[in-house]
Amino acid sequence: MPLFFILYEVFGEKWNSKLHKNVDNTKFFVDFLLSWLLKSLIPMKFSQLLATALLLFSVNGYSQFKLPTNNSFRNDIQKVIEDYPNGFAALRGNIKAENPQTTEYISLLKPNAAQESSIVKYSANHKAIYSWQAILLTTENFEEAVKKCKWLFHQVKGMDIKYVADQYMLEGKYEEPVETLKFTSSVLAVAFSPSRFQKLKIEVSMHFEFPAWKVGLSVYEKEREDHERGNITE
Repeated sequence: MPLFFILYEVFGEKWNSKLHKNVDNTKFFVDFLLSWLLKSLIPMKFSQLLATALLLFSVNGYSQFKLPTNNSFRNDIQKVIEDYPNGFAALRGNIKAENPQTTEYISLLKPNAAQESSIVKYSANHKAIYSWQAILLTTENFEEAVKKCKWLFHQVKGMDIKYVADQYMLEGKYEEPVETLKFTSSVLAVAFSPSRFQKLKIEVSMHFEFPAWKVGLSVYEKEREDHERGNITE
């Protein structure tokens, strides 16, 4: 019988019962198993060594490298994206602030992870454009802000955007914040998007606003890419 199955028969059931109770139990098991293996390495064949290494990697990986996800937060962002084609009409509350260029509304949806959220209207080419915005962290600690920014990016990029009966992934590159730069942003878009989402952008940003760093999320429409030319008038 291969070593992998022997190990599972001897230790597997007991380990499985403890894995979900306490990470310390998992560490104890790994340490014990590693100690036992070190005494048995010489007579083992290469295939057995490989199977054992894979087992150890899966145990250690399960307890240390699994990224946490926040399904509640993702569900809230899904609701925001679903209302994007309607200018966030279902999420718009009372007017919070108004000036000649923009109008800011209270957002009726504020994710639990957010400190504040709002919807802003502005005009572009005589057309009303709306963006949904949220601040998730305000801190004077740069490293803390970077950690939150990276968490937020992976939360959003890991989403599956639902539209009608289909699901779409988000694509985008994470831009590492630099302390000497006062503003950093990572923009995501829907991959192979239907026409309704072709202009949709989801932006994770981190900026310095004295005396603190702020980590934010924006869902908005971008009329054209930076490399595209607009209408030319003479």
